[in-house]
Amino acid sequence: MYNTITGIRNKFLWAGYQAVRPLIFLMEPEEAHYSLKRVGVFLGNNPITRGLTSALMDYNHESLAIEVDGVKYRNPVGLSAGFDKDGELTKIYPSLGFGLAELGSFTGEICPGNPGKRLFRMIKSKAIVVWYGLNNEGAEVISQRLANEDFGRLRVGINAANSNLTPEFDLDASINDYLKTMKLFKDIGDYYTVNISCPNTQEGEPFVDKDNLDVLLAAIVKEIRPISKKPIYVKLAADMTLEEINTIVDACVEWGMDGVVCTNLAKPEFNSEHRPEEYPTEKGLLPKGKGAMSGLPLQRISTNVIRHVYRRTEGKLTIIGVGGIFSAKDAYEKITSGASLLHMITTMIFDGPQNINEINRGLVKLLKKDGFTSLKEAVGSRNPLPK
Repeated sequence: MYNTITGIRNKFLWAGYQAVRPLIFLMEPEEAHYSLKRVGVFLGNNPITRGLTSALMDYNHESLAIEVDGVKYRNPVGLSAGFDKDGELTKIYPSLGFGLAELGSFTGEICPGNPGKRLFRMIKSKAIVVWYGLNNEGAEVISQRLANEDFGRLRVGINAANSNLTPEFDLDASINDYLKTMKLFKDIGDYYTVNISCPNTQEGEPFVDKDNLDVLLAAIVKEIRPISKKPIYVKLAADMTLEEINTIVDACVEWGMDGVVCTNLAKPEFNSEHRPEEYPTEKGLLPKGKGAMSGLPLQRISTNVIRHVYRRTEGKLTIIGVGGIFSAKDAYEKITSGASLLHMITTMIFDGPQNINEINRGLVKLLKKDGFTSLKEAVGSRNPLPK
């Protein structure tokens, strides 16, 4: 009965969002983002509005609960890094149905991000083009604000990145930047993600290089492991060759990282799963070679990376699946390919926030259909490991 009532509720909420979406899409994307963020802050700051939101949006089922690297999640559906850049919305996420939220990316220094327009919609491609460049208030300010925050039933990831302030790459300075953020958040949140794959920085992705990555991971093991027991995950780029993926994944295993996040945004020059005429570069809105896509163009790519990493590591590394999740079927494909947890953003923009609990509700049905009583049983079930 609960499932049926929730399904009816979600259909009404979906219809309501579809009626409102054209008005939201009249706004500039970044303006819409910050306007809706203010709404989220308002709803989260009052127990009454949180309760009402929860009554409309939340969904719970025991089969969705999962323990990953010692952290217990009420469901696997999480918010991707890149949405809540300053960690201001944690009070409202559980009411929307999220089991986890990855905050940031946070950088060691205050980071203004890239100049000009930084967010674009590709409606026919069901994608968002991002050119933010890691804008955030900096780890010191944000960690002070969140130091005494009670996240309740929400599990929180801390995404650490290198400050995007100069095109010149300095290995020691970059590593110290990561370490500064991770140390400031040593007692905040439930896991770390080391973001080595942001496609929108001035210096590129220098830690795809094996030598640089080894130095970074060695520093994390030396400086962070002794002061924090939180799991540490490394976020992979979407546009790497299998050889590059293997190099990074093998390094994660070698240095004792707990898992990987698959994957970051997709660059248009390496992606054939979008409509090129929609990309802002083609409209003169963004310089050539800038920006990268979330959403549907990333869906198949990220799932293929998940499948490869799961088999490469024989399921020994935790995988968080990201990219193009718009339905329970999409989510389940990533889970059965090897992901234990999921991140998403774009579905909220195109389908509405109620789709989070609709995905959770659909996952319960798919688990039952396949005869699983828990989510953990489904992880990697359609991606058998080599014997």
